[in-house]
Amino acid sequence: MTAFIFWNSAQPAVLSSQSSGSIVAVLRRLLANFGIYADFGLTEKIVRKTAHITEFLVQAMLIAGCFSGKYRKRVVYILFLGLLTACTDEYIQLFADGRAGLISDIFIDFGGTALGTLAGRISRR
Repeated sequence: MTAFIFWNSAQPAVLSSQSSGSIVAVLRRLLANFGIYADFGLTEKIVRKTAHITEFLVQAMLIAGCFSGKYRKRVVYILFLGLLTACTDEYIQLFADGRAGLISDIFIDFGGTALGTLAGRISRR
């Protein structure tokens, strides 16, 4: 999952936008069936940020499965590795054409890690 995250970060802005754009097109058609018409720019931003959260949520749940022992101890590892991945992810984007590393995206990514950690905790009850 981490490799997938880094691979996505290394994609030039043009390719990244094309990937997001195809998902946005599907969502816009789906929403239009319900009479809802969304702004393309806003919808693309929501899709992109949701993808970030989802990637990091899945990564956190997978990391949780790699450690044994008490969950409290694992939380430290999960959160640290999620934050490290988020920082590295944004650093990689500094070198991709048309991309920028944003501190706000680190917070969004880490939010996905926190949600994944919480989901992992809830699923183990």
